[in-house]
Amino acid sequence: MTQQERERILELGQELTTLGAEFRIAQIGLEKLVAEHGLGSPEAAEASDLCGVLALRFSKAEEEYLSLTSPS
Repeated sequence: MTQQERERILELGQELTTLGAEFRIAQIGLEKLVAEHGLGSPEAAEASDLCGVLALRFSKAEEEYLSLTSPS
C-alpha cells in the first residue's frame, strides 16, 4: 500500500464519520418536519432529498474506502 493510499484511507474515514453525523442530523430534521407538516409537505420532501443526497455521498465514500482496505 502506498503512502498516498494510506492518506486517502484516512481522509475517507474522516469523511465517513462526518457524513454519518450529517445524515443522522438530517434524519432527525426530517422526522421533526414530518411530525409538524406531514409526510407530503414540501418541507418534508426537501429534507428527504437532503437525506438521499447524504446517503449517496456516504455510499460512494464507503465503496472507495472498502476498495482500498479490502485484501487484494
